Amino acid sequence: MKQIPLFTSDESKQMDSLAITKLGFSEQTLMGMAALSVFHANEDLWNTAESIWIVCGSGGNGGDGYALAHFLYQEGYSVHVFQTSPNKNEAGKYYESLVITTLGKIGSIIDFQNETKHTKEDSVLLVDALLGTGFKSPLSKELQRIVETINDSEVFFYRLSLDSPSGWDPYNLGPEGKDSQHYVYADSIEELGTRKWENVGFIYEKDNVIPRYFESIGFPIRTHLTESNFSKKYYYEKEPEKAIQVLKRKNKAHKYSVGSALFFGGSEGMEGAILLSEKAFSRLGGGISKIYSPSKKITQLALGDDLSKMALSADFESVVSDPFFPKTKTILIGPGLQNYPKGLAGWNLEPGKTCILDAGAIPDSGTKLPVGERILLTPHVGELNRLTGKIHHSIQEAYESLIPFTKSHHVYVLVKSFVSLLVCPDGSSYIWESPNPKLATMGTGDLLSGILTRYFSLDLDLSIPEVVLLALSFLDNSKQLDEPYPSAHEILTSLVETL
Repeated sequence: MKQIPLFTSDESKQMDSLAITKLGFSEQTLMGMAALSVFHANEDLWNTAESIWIVCGSGGNGGDGYALAHFLYQEGYSVHVFQTSPNKNEAGKYYESLVITTLGKIGSIIDFQNETKHTKEDSVLLVDALLGTGFKSPLSKELQRIVETINDSEVFFYRLSLDSPSGWDPYNLGPEGKDSQHYVYADSIEELGTRKWENVGFIYEKDNVIPRYFESIGFPIRTHLTESNFSKKYYYEKEPEKAIQVLKRKNKAHKYSVGSALFFGGSEGMEGAILLSEKAFSRLGGGISKIYSPSKKITQLALGDDLSKMALSADFESVVSDPFFPKTKTILIGPGLQNYPKGLAGWNLEPGKTCILDAGAIPDSGTKLPVGERILLTPHVGELNRLTGKIHHSIQEAYESLIPFTKSHHVYVLVKSFVSLLVCPDGSSYIWESPNPKLATMGTGDLLSGILTRYFSLDLDLSIPEVVLLALSFLDNSKQLDEPYPSAHEILTSLVETL
């Protein structure tokens, strides 16, 4: 599993200091390398603009903007630079003076506001170099006015932010979420030197997830990956081919070797949820399974769909005494349940088994969880809020809640959203940032639970992060469907066809 490290603003600053004090880089050199990397990465973009405007702040982010302006000017582009105030950073002062020498002047914010009133529509590419990821809200009134102009003016056909959209602060979104903040609606973000944790899940008013591009500038990333310096946050890198190959049955397979699982869920009137999870498991190659449900209709419904199914009406406490229970590797509890199962609180999961808690098995805050080494909770955002007793407006806020929660309860939590977040009891976390609007339909959460169960049931000794990566990678194949709004059953059929 390829792990791509994500760094917080503080960790990036520590790395900057390490590069300067231990490796001998000058800050001026690093700033120049950052600007040069952005210049080369966007040469096709620069060529689309009649003019390029760079708006610079007084810190290191502004210094990057001045350095970029220098390279663009020297390569023949029409460049205009504006500043909120003179740069306070020593390296930034060097590039600021270089721009004054070459371009002749740097405009003020008043000049910036005036120029937008007299410039042709859709003629300017704007580079936002106002604030970096270290910014903490709120914005000053002056910066609010600048951000509003950047967002609202029809002069700008494209907005590129250096390192982070100025004004964005995922830790202080407030009761109204992102709508309560002033920040640049960037069309893309150039992350310099490190991939930034604070940018994960950044969206603007049109609910688009904004593309981010990473530009390496020689930072000591591998040197920095130590327990004391790094908080163990990673991107998931897709593994679609491996996800498919792992599921394929071998020639000598038998029903237990290809996967056995137990399913408990489906209250009266909601039986379809647990039936869909089990169907995903079996149609993707699972060998043997059994469905338990508090509904008295479950046997009839299951057999009506497939006479080979095993399904019983039972409460959770009687499930663990069933002779089939010791034979299973994986237990999925929750799809279609209306209430947290009696007997689940404090229940001890045997070593070697994996338990997935979903939907109705995601408890309210303060409810005792089962105990075991391999317990995975899969809440959506609303269920996460109920589980922790807190409201979360961003992935970063969810992470802050889940780090102590997963450690104290010794569980894994996978938050399902347009950005998926897995937090582990050892403090490591993994981000899956691959929005898929085709999954915004009833039943896809039950589908994911069944896919997770399928991977966990395999006799491959996979870790929970490895299984989550494979399941998300496999489910991502649904993007290839021609149907714009497929049902969960249509998605499952298409996934089966990929095997």
